[in-house]
Amino acid sequence: MNTLTPRIASRIAQLSYTVERSPKTLILPEIIKKHFSFNINNIKKGSSGGFFWRQETGFALIGKGHSELYNNDHVIAIRGTNTKADAITDITCHCKNSDSGMPVHKGFQSTFASLREGIASYMKEPEVLNGNGAIHCVGHSLGGAVATLVADWIKATYDKTVYLYTFGSPRVGKKGFAEVSGGRIDQIFRCVHASDPVTKVPVWPFVHTPNSGQEYTALRAVNISPATHSMATAPGYINTADHSSWSDIFSQKGMSVYQRVRLNYEDRLNAYYSTHWADKITAALLTLLHDGGFTALVSSLQTGAAAIGTVYDLMAQAVVKIASMVGFEEQVRGLLAHMIVFSGLAVGIPTKLTYSFIKWVFENTIARLLKAAKIALQSIA
Repeated sequence: MNTLTPRIASRIAQLSYTVERSPKTLILPEIIKKHFSFNINNIKKGSSGGFFWRQETGFALIGKGHSELYNNDHVIAIRGTNTKADAITDITCHCKNSDSGMPVHKGFQSTFASLREGIASYMKEPEVLNGNGAIHCVGHSLGGAVATLVADWIKATYDKTVYLYTFGSPRVGKKGFAEVSGGRIDQIFRCVHASDPVTKVPVWPFVHTPNSGQEYTALRAVNISPATHSMATAPGYINTADHSSWSDIFSQKGMSVYQRVRLNYEDRLNAYYSTHWADKITAALLTLLHDGGFTALVSSLQTGAAAIGTVYDLMAQAVVKIASMVGFEEQVRGLLAHMIVFSGLAVGIPTKLTYSFIKWVFENTIARLLKAAKIALQSIA
């Protein structure tokens, strides 16, 4: 079976934005029209929003392959984030169990749940249910996150060949979900811009699928820039992913937050506001917790449903205790110094490290990253 090229996948992701208000006709780019047809009646409704504000709009666009390359294949394209209600979903970082029983972002799971019945009705159509074509799940931003849940659910429920393509997707769930879904979905093409802040939220303990960290980096500039999250506006994923083969896009394993990293205070000015340093600082924090005897805490936070604020509150309490242990002062100071530089703060580190100071550093580090992600999400049109 053939996978979608990055050129086709990115244009389908962009096409999904047209379904928000259920248009009467779809204008298909020639490269999509050549391979797939879309029935305007196959727009599936979904809801998105915060806990007190839910908004129902068109979310999923479904198409059928008719070319020699994709005959009898099916495409499910999930719309990305382009309304205020959607932006609230992306920054409401609580957990609930996915359909596979693993903790994922509550907003993403709720949006998927609102789509499930509509997608299931399509999957149960005889030509889909009994066919042997591949199911291609595509999405940008929020759409990429929900497409991940859709792909995992279809694979688990219908045992079809499932391919997943995401552009600028946030992290969907915790380690357990990443491992299970990454091992279940047949192929995953996670395309990112290295400077896109949305790809780094929600912050740990959320991680990307696949858990191996494999990603296609279509834009390698690393300084965080909200403008690089857009699908169409320059640089735009439809431009940077405009290739006929995935092998034409730089591919690598992203930095794992689980690798051992120790940061020296003297090297603090090497840190800068980038996605690379966001991951490196997280890795250094987890290394410190393991070295200080808090491996059990790390494990529990990876599997529990605690909100992000609670997670980092517990880690701040642990770091206070580690700072008082013999031999750990410099490791703690090195970590905090790099966080301060990353956050753009102009403060020194006090001789006595308190819970309030450490928590303040954590909060500012996370806040700067989340602010950039929020700007990126709200700017999509």
